[in-house]
Amino acid sequence: MFLNSEETVIVDMIVKGCKNVDIAEEMGYSEATVKKRLTLIYKKLGISNRLDLIRKILSEKN
Repeated sequence: MFLNSEETVIVDMIVKGCKNVDIAEEMGYSEATVKKRLTLIYKKLGISNRLDLIRKILSEKN
């Protein structure tokens, strides 16, 4: 996977069940910034939504 360190933190938080607002608060971002970063993460990974992201990450860990 070719995500940078901030993107990796966001992905890890999503897999743990965090909402965008939780991620924004933890990382010091606005919720809009989190949404923008998620869109970029989805593009990088060739997926289109949060559920696909979780599936992809969990399948790679197994």
